[in-house]
Amino acid sequence: MKARKIVVFVLLLVFLGLLIVVGSISYNSGMSYGEANAEKIRKSKIISVDSVLVENFVTAAYTRNEKSPIMVKSSGRIVPGKMIGISSEVQGVLESSITLKKGTKFKKGDLLFKLRDTDIKLMLAAKKSAYLSLIAQNLPDIATDFSTEFEKWNAFFNAINVDQPLNEFPDFNTTREKNFIISRNILAEYLSIKSDEFRLSKYFQFAPFSGSIVESFTDEGAIVNPGSPVIQIMRNDELEIEIPVPLKFMDNIKVGNTVELKENERSFDGVVIRKGDFINAKTQNVPVYVRPLNTKSLYYGMYVEANIEFNSNQNVVKIPRKALFENERLFTINELDSTLVSISLDIRSSDDKFVYVENLNDSILYVTQPLINKKEKNKVTPVIQQNNE
Repeated sequence: MKARKIVVFVLLLVFLGLLIVVGSISYNSGMSYGEANAEKIRKSKIISVDSVLVENFVTAAYTRNEKSPIMVKSSGRIVPGKMIGISSEVQGVLESSITLKKGTKFKKGDLLFKLRDTDIKLMLAAKKSAYLSLIAQNLPDIATDFSTEFEKWNAFFNAINVDQPLNEFPDFNTTREKNFIISRNILAEYLSIKSDEFRLSKYFQFAPFSGSIVESFTDEGAIVNPGSPVIQIMRNDELEIEIPVPLKFMDNIKVGNTVELKENERSFDGVVIRKGDFINAKTQNVPVYVRPLNTKSLYYGMYVEANIEFNSNQNVVKIPRKALFENERLFTINELDSTLVSISLDIRSSDDKFVYVENLNDSILYVTQPLINKKEKNKVTPVIQQNNE
């Protein structure tokens, strides 16, 4: 009896020892597998959760047509209201009292440049001297044959100064007097001198408006020929912006419409001053010209954004921009089987948050959020929003 108890006790001890060894081996194997495959296990659990919570549920809303102001958004480059190139009409050495460099400012009436005119001044003085001699030779005949007209011609003769422009030519009182003066070449020489005086004025170029030099093609001291470009100037107090606008909006945009202009973080107002009557064949846009009401800190060549807003009687659907994919496509939801259907939109206009869509029926359920890795016919569970803000 005593021997049997001893045998049972020994067997229990052996059995417990085996359990401890097997448990220890299993624990160590499980820990090793868990450490080696922890990331794999974690990903499998995440995918399982995402497939249920993220991929199936989408936010959605119903389309609703309503009247909304049209906002045409575009951009354009600032250009001067007037920019002209000035060329020389005569030949000579270029001289200037201002620096003929880009950016040089000037005021209306300032002398921009002149050409050395010594030669033509001397030539003109010589022609006037010869003209004095011509009239002096004919004054005795005028005194004899046209005594009543002598004082008129004598006063004209005495008023001639070789350094000053000629006075007005005297009027003819009789046909006989006219024939006499013309036959002695007195009128012909007068017109020749006046032509040279006008040519002399072309040696001086005065500023037609206040502005600055945009481009300089030569420098002081250079010899320029007739037709040679000298400088290009712009009027800097009259700037305008050319804004391309889609053809379908042109009937709604009127001269005088207010335009919101933006440059970086700065906003300012402008007004439509004219519309183009031609179209860009590549873009099918028509140019609209806008004048900024405040030209401070605006420069020629700068690009600005323009928002032109006007009212419309046409109904449109407001769709969040983030819901679109491939620029003009949208996912709708078939309410019979909850599958996705993509449609193409007819976008009338847009702003920073929304696009405004024409020809879309009411009560179409559409997805308001961007979708990743979703295709047509995929099943989704829509979560309806009360509005699409």
